[in-house]
Amino acid sequence: MAEGSNQVAFQQALSELPQFVYGNGLRLAMLSVAWTICSLPLVTVGPATLAVYVAVQDLRSARNTIDRSRIFSILRQNGGASAVFSSIPVIFVTIAILYGIQALKEEVLIGEVIALISGYIGLYVALILIPTFNEMAAGVPPVSALRRGVRWVSSHPTVALTTALLTVIFLVVTVFFTIAFVLLFAGLVVSLHVVIVTELESFSPEGDSEAILAVG
Repeated sequence: MAEGSNQVAFQQALSELPQFVYGNGLRLAMLSVAWTICSLPLVTVGPATLAVYVAVQDLRSARNTIDRSRIFSILRQNGGASAVFSSIPVIFVTIAILYGIQALKEEVLIGEVIALISGYIGLYVALILIPTFNEMAAGVPPVSALRRGVRWVSSHPTVALTTALLTVIFLVVTVFFTIAFVLLFAGLVVSLHVVIVTELESFSPEGDSEAILAVG
């Protein structure tokens, strides 16, 4: 039953995405350009991404407008944590690549094991960060957001993996066209993440109860 509800919610989210992107295309493009520029120092990728999450949530609200004061408020609250969180999967993926290359050259079993474990951890953390950033963008404290991110992925593993796959597809396609990456990637991908996470939470009784507890 839960898996069926997840599929319905996921399909509903995907059906909503084109209309949302079409209705907010220019603002999403501006967000993508701003994200690209702000992410150039690399250490600012996390805060820049969090800011886009906040902006997309604002665009999906009844006001349908970006509240800059809310963005700055969320960045003051959760910006530091977003920088730390976003660096974790990068570190583990880098370790996986380095040990993987070494293992291929020297045929060392321990290198292959370390590469596989590091790659898995990097992927798992990256999946967790999707709902985590959505929660932090809503004002949830970092630790609570991370816990809810872990629960979300454990409750929706198939959807989480599918979302990650779609993210990679968007990345490859936009990078191929170069300028499309600057104009589309961040706005499109974050919209995908926010719509999917929000839609699945609306189908989940646990999501409703957690939201009430968070407010309280």
